[in-house]
Amino acid sequence: MKRVTLLFYVINTCLFAQTHLPKGFLSKEKLMMDKYLESFNNKLTPPPAFPVRTMAEWEEIKALTLSWNSYPGILTEIIKQAVSEVEVIIFCEDSNSVKNTLYSQNIDLENVNFIQEPTNSIWIRDYGQHTVYKDDVGQQYLVDWIYNRPRPLDDASPNLVSNYFNYDLFATNSGENLLVNTGGNFMTDGMGTAFASELIVEENDGSGPYNSVNYPNHDENEIDSIMNLFMGINNYIKMETLPYDGIHHIDMHMKIINEETILVSEYPPGESDGPQIEENINYILDNYFTPYGNQYKIVRIPSPPSTSGNYPADGGYYRTYTNSVFINKKILVPFYREEFDTIAQRIYEEILPGYEVVGIDCDDSNDNIIAASGAIHCITKAVGVDSPLLINHAPKRDMGYKSIINFQAKTNHFSGIDFVQLHYKKESDLNYTIKNMVHLNDDVFSLDVFGLPANEKISYFFKARANSGKEINRPIVAPIGGFEFTMFSDLPNSQIIYLKEGWNLISSYIYKNDDIQNIFADVSSNISIIKNNLGEVYLPDFSFNSIQSYDLLDAYYVKMKAEDSLLISGAIFLPEEWPLILPEGWSLVSYLRYEPNLVNLVFNNLTESDNLIIVKDYFGQMYLPQFNFNAIGEMEPGQGYQIKISHPDTLQYLPFNQYYE
Repeated sequence: MKRVTLLFYVINTCLFAQTHLPKGFLSKEKLMMDKYLESFNNKLTPPPAFPVRTMAEWEEIKALTLSWNSYPGILTEIIKQAVSEVEVIIFCEDSNSVKNTLYSQNIDLENVNFIQEPTNSIWIRDYGQHTVYKDDVGQQYLVDWIYNRPRPLDDASPNLVSNYFNYDLFATNSGENLLVNTGGNFMTDGMGTAFASELIVEENDGSGPYNSVNYPNHDENEIDSIMNLFMGINNYIKMETLPYDGIHHIDMHMKIINEETILVSEYPPGESDGPQIEENINYILDNYFTPYGNQYKIVRIPSPPSTSGNYPADGGYYRTYTNSVFINKKILVPFYREEFDTIAQRIYEEILPGYEVVGIDCDDSNDNIIAASGAIHCITKAVGVDSPLLINHAPKRDMGYKSIINFQAKTNHFSGIDFVQLHYKKESDLNYTIKNMVHLNDDVFSLDVFGLPANEKISYFFKARANSGKEINRPIVAPIGGFEFTMFSDLPNSQIIYLKEGWNLISSYIYKNDDIQNIFADVSSNISIIKNNLGEVYLPDFSFNSIQSYDLLDAYYVKMKAEDSLLISGAIFLPEEWPLILPEGWSLVSYLRYEPNLVNLVFNNLTESDNLIIVKDYFGQMYLPQFNFNAIGEMEPGQGYQIKISHPDTLQYLPFNQYYE
């Protein structure tokens, strides 16, 4: 494949002599679009001949590109934060001048390199390169669209980056694949879904916003097809443009945080673009789902007004906190004024635990970039790592209580996967529990975790190792931070079981993942023996334990030297999730409900099939369904039971919100 070489167009060079080109059009530029677009029509650059995937912004990156064109104070702060994470590549005319500025701020330049070529503007997000991978995680390529401004030096920068890294470049500048687009109006989840405003349709409808005869002429399906061929986008979600955002770039009011979470700007009721943003979000929620079939989680972040209290509808600048950029373990966020910045920082820290949230002033009088309708995201563009180790996951959300939680992660690397681990802990734990996940199929790894507690924050992350030896965590900041969720419940999380002197037959509806000697540690001095259904025993006086782990589904014989009470604290198990598999003959069964119920109602399914012969409690009282005899009465929480059946069967308790009657 030949690398694309873009021509430098001679278009009113006097225009580009100025250093602060706006993010939007100059009035002169609107008249230049025809000539600019005409130059692309005869080029021939076919799309990739293989499937590609565009990386998400939170994925691991190797480099950050930017243009030293204007706003040097803000660029210096970005570079200062980025050099500890990635290589920084700077477009500039005079690298020595840039170096002197950076040296004056004590920035180590070991990780800074220069492409000594000029650009027309600082807005590299809009005209810069896009990382795509062959077959999801294979070879890296770059993609370039036709920039929607007549700025030839800007539009040439992706080719310079491809030469710098020796990557092949694909460009949407050939006949049927002509596409005008801009990076500020594009966000993807890395799984084939992308978001944009209707600007993408307007700028490819044959006449564009300025009635040019040379804009590409595509219907929406054709636009979607080009984005699929070049970017691997198979679900292209387009929203109405906002009335007060003159550039119609979605990064000025939204940001994709992960596969299922969208951060959106919030205004006071009825203010500026607030109503249209809410309409757009409702449109997404009503018509689209995440790659995992869930509704998107929407997090709102207040947009600040000017110091005089004005929002964009009244002439205030388009101040936004969504115009942020991921740089591996950091996220750089535009800041404005402390009373609003502290709220924004808290929101970012809540939705991205463990990330270093760094605020950069974008409203300073000396470097007031927000006055030009842009901020941090607008002036940065990433290059992904080679051979990414990709972990995709639908983050757990707060939910009602479940006693079994399934964790899944899709993990992929060109060399194959050696292992995937789940690391999880309760808020009260110091250390993570580590479990190896099971490979199901199609790169999906899965693990069921039992007995996580209700009403306590759970933190977790995934660690994967490829066969090549490469390792990565997801989130990338782990173990400093991870995904978080809480299961809310008003169900009990502990149980007291009263033990009389002599023999007892007990069970519990509380699960605790521990050895039996630890479960009974507080009463062990009064225990003679504990025995399970298999005849295995625990003898505290002899430090002998053949039972090993405590099993919620088992009942236990316990012989006490004196009466005592046992407190078990942990997680309540939902009985509907735990069918008891019963063998033919005698068994010990646990009672998984936290309220008493008549024994004949609990065992109704077994009696209706004429399978149940007898149930006995620890007093020796019996239930004999054949004779309609019930001396047990109600089954009691904390008690275990002996049963005998004619053939193998299953005992299924009702959920807590259903009643035996």
